[in-house]
Amino acid sequence: MEHHQHGQPIEPDSQSDEGYDTATIESDMTSLKSSVMNYEYENGRRYHGYQAGKYMLPNDDKEQERLDVLHHVFRLTLGGGLCLSQPDLKDPQKILDIGTGTGIWAIDMGDEYPSAEIIGTDLSPIQSTWVPPNVRFEIDDATQEWAFPHDSFDFIHVRGLAGSIKDWPELLRQAYMHLKPGGLIEVSEGRPHMCCDDGTYSEDSATYKWVAEFYRISRGAGLEFDAFPQYAGFLKDAGFINVKTHEAPTPVGTWPKDKRLKEIGMFFEHQFLEGAVDGYSLALFTRLGGWSELETQVLLAQVRSETKSRKMHLYTHCSYATAQKPLTS
Repeated sequence: MEHHQHGQPIEPDSQSDEGYDTATIESDMTSLKSSVMNYEYENGRRYHGYQAGKYMLPNDDKEQERLDVLHHVFRLTLGGGLCLSQPDLKDPQKILDIGTGTGIWAIDMGDEYPSAEIIGTDLSPIQSTWVPPNVRFEIDDATQEWAFPHDSFDFIHVRGLAGSIKDWPELLRQAYMHLKPGGLIEVSEGRPHMCCDDGTYSEDSATYKWVAEFYRISRGAGLEFDAFPQYAGFLKDAGFINVKTHEAPTPVGTWPKDKRLKEIGMFFEHQFLEGAVDGYSLALFTRLGGWSELETQVLLAQVRSETKSRKMHLYTHCSYATAQKPLTS
């Protein structure tokens, strides 16, 4: 796994974590309730039924709560913003959110831009029915031909779809066609890699074993969950201009000394321990990796224990790639 530095090393806090209690988060976060549809059940988790198997993560209440906490993490890394492109959005009229999940980003954008029409698409019908009047959700597979008119969107937002899109050039080709000339696109990820600046991440750790096995299984199955390094090239190849990338350090836990990073780490660790560890692993390890559910759960319990110990100073990144469709093709 990655041990290299991204920018300045993050300084660990030698003091206690008083005031950063992850147990208080659950009472602060409310999940958006799902509508009743056909689902598949496996290893005690619920998965989407439409186009079953295309998306490896669950869609149950536990996963919805994780996605909403992760949405908060993204906002914290953006200083409260909803997307890195926000300063460049000038009176947008039509916005598309691909892989909208719980719909929380689309709902927040609907509140932020009341004159814009916001459309969120997803394989799972788990979005809230209580939405702003300018927001609507559609069940759709973004890897198939889009039904929207060409040149119709001012902004297309794609977040957290690494691992579920096998043909990124094709997805971005469609995005290019459906953006208005001058329209903007943003593709962002919470990267599933682990970085460490001070040697506290040992190759003997359960976490190292888990991450290595995660990549061995997923890449062996043709699934790339850390596709972000390729996004800039994909966007340029699709014809986009003004391609830029930004990576925000995202600690796993409250170990940093910096208070802002400590807060980000508190929320990221919560969604990591309460949902991401098994959400990302169960289907992958048992369906594709030959692991039993029990073997997987034992390893994941060790990962949680190591994370809670605060002995490993790990961080990942919330990463953003932005671009623009030329005014003239």
